Amino acid sequence: MKTMLYPIRAVAKQTGISIDTLRAWEKRYQVVAPQRDERGRLYTEADVQRLSLLNEAVEKGHAIGRVAPLSNEELQALIAVPEVPKTLANEFAQLPTIRAAGPVVASRPAPRAVMEAIEHLDYAVAERELALLAAVLPPRELVHSVALPLMRQVGEAWHEGRLGIAQEHMTSALLRNVLGALIPLHRRAAPTSKLLFATPSGEHHEFGILVSAMLAAGVGLGVVYLGANLPGDEIVAAAQKTAPQAVVLGFVGANGGIGLAELQKAAHKLPAQIELWVGGAQTAAVAQEVRKVRALVIEDFHMLEQHLVRLGARF
Repeated sequence: MKTMLYPIRAVAKQTGISIDTLRAWEKRYQVVAPQRDERGRLYTEADVQRLSLLNEAVEKGHAIGRVAPLSNEELQALIAVPEVPKTLANEFAQLPTIRAAGPVVASRPAPRAVMEAIEHLDYAVAERELALLAAVLPPRELVHSVALPLMRQVGEAWHEGRLGIAQEHMTSALLRNVLGALIPLHRRAAPTSKLLFATPSGEHHEFGILVSAMLAAGVGLGVVYLGANLPGDEIVAAAQKTAPQAVVLGFVGANGGIGLAELQKAAHKLPAQIELWVGGAQTAAVAQEVRKVRALVIEDFHMLEQHLVRLGARF
C-alpha cells in the first residue's frame, strides 16, 4: 500500500499549527523530518500524529522546547494528566517558582538583528526576526528575553537621542503584531480570566501594556487590548461591555495631571467587581497618588506574573 503523504498546508490545517510555526519547530527542535519533492515538504501520517500531540501539549501550557524530545507515548501520558483545579491555594503555590526565575531583563540585551533592523527602520526584517522568535520561544521567555530588553533598549536610545520617534512607533507596531499572533496561538476555549489593557488620556507610551498583554496572552488568559491615550470614560465603557476580571492601565505620570485625572475617573466609575491594576509609575510620588484611588500598583513584571497566576495563569 502506498504511503499517504501530506503537503505542509494540509498538515497545518489538520494539526492547528501555523506553517511558520511548523518550520520553526522543525528547524530548532527537529520535531519531525519531512520528506521533500520539487514542491516542498511532505509529511507522513506518523508525522501528523506526532505534530498533533506536540500541539496539544503546548496548548495545555507546556513549552515546545521541553516536550519536543519526548516520545509519542510520553506525550500522550502528559496530555492525559488532568488539570489541577484552579483554587486560590493551588494558584499561589506556583508563586515561588515565578520568583525563583528572578529578573532577567537588566543584564540581557535585545536580539541584535531586531535592534539593527529597528535602527535602520527595516520593518520587514524586524518583523521576520520577531516572528521566528515568537514561533520557537515559550511565551514567558519571549517576553523576558526579547520583548522587555527590546522595550528597555529602544526607550533608552530614544531618551538619549540615538533613536527617533519613528523607531519607537515602529517598535510598538512590531510588538502589537507579536501580540496579535500570540492571542490565537495560545487562546483557550474557555479562559479562566480576561484582562483589558490601555493607558489613560495623556499617556502615549504603550510598551508596558503591550508586553503585559503579551505575557497574559501567552498563558492563555483572555486579552482585550485597547492601546494608548484613551479617555477614562471610554475605558470604563469598554470594561462594562467586555466584563474583564481586571483592567490593566499603564501610567507613567510624566504628563502632569491629565493622565491622573483620567485614571481617577476610571477608578471611580469602574464596576466594583472589576479589579484595577496600574503599572509604570516613574516615581514613588506617582505611585502614592495611584494608591489613593482603588488601584493595585504593579511594581514590576514579576509582581504582574503573580497576579496573573491568581487569575488562572500557568507559567
